[in-house]
Amino acid sequence: MISDDNDLPADVIGEGPLPEVAGEAEEKSVLIVDDDVDFAASLAGLLRLEGYGVRVAHDPQQALAELERQRLAVALVDVRLGTGSGVDLVRDFRQHNPDLVCVMVTAYASIDTAVEALQAGAYDYLCKPFHSEDLLATLSRCFERIRLLEEKRLAAERLGQKQRMEAMGQLTSGIAHDFNNVLAVLLSNLRWLEERLADRPELAELVADALDATKSGSDLTTRLLNFGSQRLEDMTVVSLAVELPPLMRMLGRTLDDAVSISLTVAGDLHPVQLPSGQLETSLLNLALNARDAMPDGGSLHFDARNLTVKPEDARVASGLLPGRYVLLSVTDTGQGMPLAVRRRALQPLFSTKPPGQGSGLGLPMVDGFVRQVGGRLGIVSAPGKGTCINLYLPAHQSPC
Repeated sequence: MISDDNDLPADVIGEGPLPEVAGEAEEKSVLIVDDDVDFAASLAGLLRLEGYGVRVAHDPQQALAELERQRLAVALVDVRLGTGSGVDLVRDFRQHNPDLVCVMVTAYASIDTAVEALQAGAYDYLCKPFHSEDLLATLSRCFERIRLLEEKRLAAERLGQKQRMEAMGQLTSGIAHDFNNVLAVLLSNLRWLEERLADRPELAELVADALDATKSGSDLTTRLLNFGSQRLEDMTVVSLAVELPPLMRMLGRTLDDAVSISLTVAGDLHPVQLPSGQLETSLLNLALNARDAMPDGGSLHFDARNLTVKPEDARVASGLLPGRYVLLSVTDTGQGMPLAVRRRALQPLFSTKPPGQGSGLGLPMVDGFVRQVGGRLGIVSAPGKGTCINLYLPAHQSPC
């Protein structure tokens, strides 16, 4: 449970478990495949009373059609299906969806049948007649297996993400360092020209434009160096209540007039310790992403509040340590992200924008900044419902 202020929507932290995605908490779905219509209906009624989402099929063709129609977690398959073999159907299921957990159900139990079913890919075996407690215990094991496999997959994804970020950081740092040397030469020569063209306004204007472009390039290399740096140098204790209002004025000048910006800051906001300059860069990245998601205009709201994450909070499973935070949320009214995009949003170089219009580094840079200070980035989004980026920034602990 989360305490402090308002109730908050669940979000995906980094690449957190899918059940934490706002609006997409998945029902425990079970497919019953049995040619005995009465038995299948009775079993379906029992499972629905226990809160399961149930689909029923009476032959292999119907079962495969159900699998194509929607995402299913567990299949209870009768060994003998009249027009086909349940064991063969399990093989087909596993080919179509290797993650589907299959349980064989039969009144004709034998060692040979059990071995054949397990070899085909079945996870467990139930013999008719069975008690409802046995069935529910079996399903509980199935969904626990699904949860553990998902956690293993997510851990592997996070490790891969960390390795990609480190490799990208080393690459960008090297490029930025070399490019910075080139820019230093350009900048010094342009300033030398600027001093000697004071009486040639038509040429001085061209040099001024070149200086501005060079300074923009220098700012970009600084961002790339920050992206590649894991050092915690130049850390500053800041109050977001003081820092955010002038940043909003800067963003107001940067974004289109069609985008309205608003800010809410809770009273008694905890101080946070951040690397100098990275808050401004991160919020600018988020604001530009939001602007691009609102081509016809919209609203962009920033909200800062205190937050206490307790050990039982779901976000802890995604890597957010229990403790005190300042939650900085950036919410737009744009197009929103589908699930497939949301799961890849923090991958370096991933972008949904046309070539040349997006680097795919904006959100990964923000994520790297937040992780650098011990926080996490969360995403709440759905198509047509906008996007909320939550930055969980650890509260600064004053020395005793």
